[in-house]
Amino acid sequence: MRLSFQPEIPDHVKELVLALEQSVLDGRVPESDVLEQLPEEAFLGSPLLLRAGSTRLIMEGQLQEAREWVQAAIRGYAVQADHVEMLSMIGLLTLLYVRIGDFTETETLLQFLEDEGLRSPESCGGFVWWALARGKSWNRMSPVIQSLSSEAYFGRAADSFAEAGDAASFGHLLLDCWLYDGSCMQTPEWQKRLNHLRQWGALRRECDTVLRAINGETLPQEALMLLPSRYAYMAGVLQSTQQWNSTGPVKPPASDLKYDVEIQLFASRANVMRKLTIGERTDAAMSLRQMELMAEEMSTPRIARWMEELRGKLSSPSGYVPLMPNLSFEEEPLPHNPQDGADRLRIQLMGGTRLLGLDGTVLTPKWKRKRSKELLVYLLLQPDYRAIREQVIDELFGEGDPTKLANHLYVSLHELRSALAALGFEDAVEARGGIIGFRESVIEVVDVGHYMTLSKVGDDLWTDDRDEASRLYQDAVRLYGLLGADMPQLDWLMRWREQLLERQTQMLRRLGEYYAASSDDSHTEKWLSAWIELRSDQEEAYQEMIRYWIRRGRHAEALSWYRRLEKKCREELGTEPLAETKRLLGEV
Repeated sequence: MRLSFQPEIPDHVKELVLALEQSVLDGRVPESDVLEQLPEEAFLGSPLLLRAGSTRLIMEGQLQEAREWVQAAIRGYAVQADHVEMLSMIGLLTLLYVRIGDFTETETLLQFLEDEGLRSPESCGGFVWWALARGKSWNRMSPVIQSLSSEAYFGRAADSFAEAGDAASFGHLLLDCWLYDGSCMQTPEWQKRLNHLRQWGALRRECDTVLRAINGETLPQEALMLLPSRYAYMAGVLQSTQQWNSTGPVKPPASDLKYDVEIQLFASRANVMRKLTIGERTDAAMSLRQMELMAEEMSTPRIARWMEELRGKLSSPSGYVPLMPNLSFEEEPLPHNPQDGADRLRIQLMGGTRLLGLDGTVLTPKWKRKRSKELLVYLLLQPDYRAIREQVIDELFGEGDPTKLANHLYVSLHELRSALAALGFEDAVEARGGIIGFRESVIEVVDVGHYMTLSKVGDDLWTDDRDEASRLYQDAVRLYGLLGADMPQLDWLMRWREQLLERQTQMLRRLGEYYAASSDDSHTEKWLSAWIELRSDQEEAYQEMIRYWIRRGRHAEALSWYRRLEKKCREELGTEPLAETKRLLGEV
């Protein structure tokens, strides 16, 4: 059904809406900015345009706006008593929730869609089957969806879009299925669907671009721009395989896509490969750990193959152990004093977020929304694990309508409390007098706080007692890991990561200096090497290593480290070592 115009809508707007609706029926999705220029009363009165616009927004990563448009489309089709289209929009809404891992209602929606598929499959459109296919990639959702395999659901979705003549959705579905599991495209059934896409590609550039991406062609930037940003990003990561040694770290795009776990898994895999190529094995192991933590929540056949491949690359006959492994709290549990009363939490934030009891038992909260987990980590990084309410809203939820932002905080706070209560910690988080934070009796220790204490006390002792300062530094640096390795790239989290990185750098520098003063070759090389591994961008680290071996009269070792620096500069940066570094060896 189409728009039922209100009398006050001008004729030229009616004509534009009808033209856009016809474009949608012809399989062309209007740009979202074109739809946004329509008067609200005209746009919201057309479920067909709401459907097309929300589909575009989801593909472009504008998930909050898409949610509102999809919900409006569901209401519009309900008013029109169009059960098939209403069901299709419920499928699209579920697919949106699955993308970002919002589990508040996803389990109920997926169960509802599966029941509808079993009861009345002829009423289910492509988005219903697509949502069910993707829902199975979340580990906690897979038991809910039992009727068919993911590949079978993908197949039903593709055939449904093809029958409806929806070329854009058909192409995006095939691309999504290929990204999920590229091997399935080799089967005769999917080869037929690719031939169908090829026929559409003769008339539509975007379909042709999708086909080229699936066939493994290297697409120029202008071709990638024809794809929705989500797929353009992932296709771009895949085709950059041959450029690991010349590109910088891969970062998720700046939009709501930062909450898309699959996007982050692609980025992590790219960074692991790049770091392995340039010899930064410790950083590679940390990035792989980040992948493993995310894959515990969501995985696909393609990602599972990547994980196995990367573990193999990082392994050796004796087993690869990073130079500075993140120490697990499980290895050295704190003693539990029965007089302490209720159990308390010991929390690891570096190298991945983990909650443990005093006996070392790992506690696994059930996060319905990522924001509730972000709120947990943010509060644990604040002094006394507390923060001003307005500060929390500003850092975690950004700008917008104050009422909506306050509601977002309320929902996240409620879900954080519920997740902790399910672990036996009732009323663990308080909100009083404009302050949000943990009750004092809940937290035993947080690794970041322990790390900062060791480091700062070491700083205080460095001038007068370097022996004790070095002991504290060594205890601290072994705790270090990527803060929130299982979380998105958030501005406030990045600031904390940079702060911890600088502190770790200073401690490694000082440990190298401490052992160099006593001419302890093995320990000096160990800590200066750790500095180089951590901050390979700092030529000063190489200079300190070269100076040390020159002072020890071991010019071969000094020259060896200089050659490593020279190779890094040449292959990664296209430059040469600094003149002052060359002078250390008499090169200039």
